[in-house]
Amino acid sequence: MMGLCTDYRGQLEASMQDELCDAGFYAQIANEAPTEELRELIIRIVGDEYGHARLQASLLGICPAKVSCPPDCPTAAGDFCTDVEAAIQGELGAIRRHAELAMRAPTLKICYLLMTILGDEYAHARIWTAMLQALCEQKPCCKG
Repeated sequence: MMGLCTDYRGQLEASMQDELCDAGFYAQIANEAPTEELRELIIRIVGDEYGHARLQASLLGICPAKVSCPPDCPTAAGDFCTDVEAAIQGELGAIRRHAELAMRAPTLKICYLLMTILGDEYAHARIWTAMLQALCEQKPCCKG
């Protein structure tokens, strides 16, 4: 169980830091949003990502993490469609990461919490994809 905890702890810490990076990246994308409605949707996703990081930080109390520096977080490219495409890829990666964490969770309750985050990430991927599709319908030259 100790080996599982050590591996789990490192992966959970990396996941928490990734959620914080996503919150910052998405906040930058919100500033690029072409409409107020899209900006508000993105701000809600920012809140979800921050909440995911807080939940994972609280789970780290089970297996306290070592102090580490946050990773280099991505910055928005300044092009809404390009950044939304990056967000979709990030959400798909987060789905995979949370599935792996849930499989390694030390308890069923923690597994359930991580699966809840996984569900949120899936919903975010769908929202980002719908945003991109809506924009592509308005711009025939869109590559989506």
